[in-house]
Amino acid sequence: MRFRLVVDGDPRRIEVERGPEGILIRVDGAEYRGKVRRVHDGIEVRLGPKWRRVRLVGRTALTDDATHEIAISEIEDEPSDRALPTRSRSARPLPIRAPMPGRVVRVEARPGVQVKRGDTLLVLEAMKMQNEIAAPQDGIVKEVRVVDGDSVIADQILAVLEAH
Repeated sequence: MRFRLVVDGDPRRIEVERGPEGILIRVDGAEYRGKVRRVHDGIEVRLGPKWRRVRLVGRTALTDDATHEIAISEIEDEPSDRALPTRSRSARPLPIRAPMPGRVVRVEARPGVQVKRGDTLLVLEAMKMQNEIAAPQDGIVKEVRVVDGDSVIADQILAVLEAH
């Protein structure tokens, strides 16, 4: 799974892979191995020798020793490109999902249009903030499933790219 995580205003690209020995987390390319387990009110994460409890409340992450404002976007559930055969990488559908419930303020993507990674596809208003939903990689817009003013739920497919 890959996504963009903003913690206290600091953006990061995150990639998480599960394996038999735990998880591999890449933060802006730096690799960390660890373990995750569910607990009654959140999760516990171990990166190194210490377990840390994390609980999400709205757009806030509460840890053992701090509180952080967070935003998650550009979520991709596909395996990393390194795990795919070369011919699968050439063109594959890539659903663009709503990272949270909200209202579509503006749709900028149009079917058939070539986009570059980072281009704004649409703007989603959630919790009185406008969030630009950007293309996670280069591609062609195949479908746009929302229009200005639509209400959306978290994880709803907003558009589909043919990723290159």
